[in-house]
Amino acid sequence: MSIESITLNPKQSKLYTTIFDNNGKMRLDCPKEIAYFGAFRCGKSMIMMAIAYMFCTQYSKVNGLYARGTYPQLEDSVIKQFLALFPPSQYDYEYKDAKKRIVFANESVINFRSFDKADKILSNEYDFAVFCQAEEIAFNLFLMVIGRMSGKALPKPIILTEGNPSPSWVKERYVTNKPKEIMFIQGTTFENKDNLPDDYIEQLEKEYPADYIDRYLYGGWDQVSDGVYASMCEHHLIFPLKIEKYWHKCIGLDHGTVNDTSLVWMAKDENDNVFIYDEWHKSKCRIDEIVSNANRHGPMPIIADYSMKTPDRDYGSWWNDLQNQGLTLIEARKDKQANILLVNQLFHQNHLRIFNHLTYVIDQHKGYRYKPAEIGGQENRKEEVIKKDDHSVDAVQYAVRYLKDVKVKSPYEYLSPKQNPKDLSKHLGGNISW
Repeated sequence: MSIESITLNPKQSKLYTTIFDNNGKMRLDCPKEIAYFGAFRCGKSMIMMAIAYMFCTQYSKVNGLYARGTYPQLEDSVIKQFLALFPPSQYDYEYKDAKKRIVFANESVINFRSFDKADKILSNEYDFAVFCQAEEIAFNLFLMVIGRMSGKALPKPIILTEGNPSPSWVKERYVTNKPKEIMFIQGTTFENKDNLPDDYIEQLEKEYPADYIDRYLYGGWDQVSDGVYASMCEHHLIFPLKIEKYWHKCIGLDHGTVNDTSLVWMAKDENDNVFIYDEWHKSKCRIDEIVSNANRHGPMPIIADYSMKTPDRDYGSWWNDLQNQGLTLIEARKDKQANILLVNQLFHQNHLRIFNHLTYVIDQHKGYRYKPAEIGGQENRKEEVIKKDDHSVDAVQYAVRYLKDVKVKSPYEYLSPKQNPKDLSKHLGGNISW
């Protein structure tokens, strides 16, 4: 999507006119720091890129920084989006891929950088800096960039941050204790509706639990907390029921050499309901213990962390050893944020239930937390979870992600005999005309 096809929404227009006058020049009363946070697809990334482009075309020898948390995010998201919005062939600049830099004819530059290679960021001086998904960036690194804002090409150096509501330093800085000299804009998806597919909002409202809707459609901060499974309620804990033969069953396996190894048995019915119906765990367990317990409900696919393929110093490859003992292992998809969203969606839609005697699984899911975010924290990356007492949590995520794509037959389909129509041509000479 190019910039010409986009209509500025009211919040984007407010941001633009706060920075630029009618001639496209920087206003002298423009704040030195502006934050635009809010919902998915509210238009914050697009307007930040447009502002960066304006700085570099309206002023010469500008040195700008466009930063994101990690290099893959920078290359796959930020740079691609900028080049799509402002194609180099149409907007008179050169993109130097090797240096991840845009160079304009007037010698202005935009440097695309990631904080996993912070030395390249902190060895420069900037006229403006844009932080994409600022909540993913460590606060101490953000402060170091502030110390690099000494450029003279613009009337004043300026910092621009954007992202989604998060229980990190951004909430403290821009919401809870915002200084009056910082401008804060909160955007919703609804404000940018004219630039979105017709059914985009409807689909999110259908799929997302209440706290996700507040956060990612309305850009709200009230339901931003450190609890991961906000949609999990007491009614999701049920008395055991019969697991039917025709349901699709599997095991989620999270392996620990020293910590707990967790097995979680799960079943999906024809109505897309998923049941967690058994579990087993033990620390420092042996291969034979895993095998004997994994088989106690009969053979079934086991969704496991592929890191078990790596040879262990003492045990060799756990993956190979388990397969050699007859277990069927399938590699788990370990996209943590996507897996968390999927589990929350299932709770929200009342499609995920846990048998109420499985206290190990229940307690770990209730206690699953994001890392606490303090404004002086050293690591406020992308909402990392606390890696403690989460063995069954990981096992459930692996199995849920696998079951997502499984279509379960109805009892009628399951019990119906397979039809093998006979080829009558074998009996009638092969020449049949109707």
